[in-house]
Amino acid sequence: MKKILIVEDEFELAENLKDILQVLGYQVTAIISNGRDVLLDLEMGIPDLIIMDILINGNIDGIDLAYKIKDSYQIPIVFLTGYTDKVYLERISNILYEGYLLKPFTLDRLKSCLYLAFKEFEKKRKAVPKQKTLKIRDKGFLVPVPINEITHLEADGLYTKVHTLNKPYTVRDILKDVAEQLPSENFIRIHKSYIVNKDHIVGFNAKELNVGLKVVPIRRGFYKELKKMIIADE
Repeated sequence: MKKILIVEDEFELAENLKDILQVLGYQVTAIISNGRDVLLDLEMGIPDLIIMDILINGNIDGIDLAYKIKDSYQIPIVFLTGYTDKVYLERISNILYEGYLLKPFTLDRLKSCLYLAFKEFEKKRKAVPKQKTLKIRDKGFLVPVPINEITHLEADGLYTKVHTLNKPYTVRDILKDVAEQLPSENFIRIHKSYIVNKDHIVGFNAKELNVGLKVVPIRRGFYKELKKMIIADE
């Protein structure tokens, strides 16, 4: 059963949407009305899709929140709104999203939108090239680093440290952009600043993980999900 997070500040509408989604066979993980609580909720667990209202409570709207989410997580997002203003449409066009649902919507429109959103997201995932090496520029040379030798990635401001079995490299790209060049089935984002190669995980508990010769933190609430991933690979 696919899990959906609803981000909506109109309580009655959100409850109605929840009922409809449950009838359609989806599990609604939560109804949240502001960006801050959404980001905290994602630290506890990742839904399969987010239905995102554009105008929500708090200091940021749904579009800015979607940017923050896409920087850290690979989650399909369907925007939900009653507005068709050009300003909103232009802002949305600059972000990767998987669907747009205009209020009021019909049951058939909702079903179609969710179906296409999951299809679009899966197509994007498959479109990412599965490279056997990561090209890294080191001291003026272009070095093809074998992906299976990469133990983990570490965010360092606008740079990313790529740790391998032999030595670390520093790449002049943010963590998200480097991660998009790697196969998602092998590399897991366990913390906002760390992505690890599952093949190099030595052990882990609820707070931290041993990868290669280093100990790195795990984001709060991720232990159970990580445990399922590791067991599934055995």
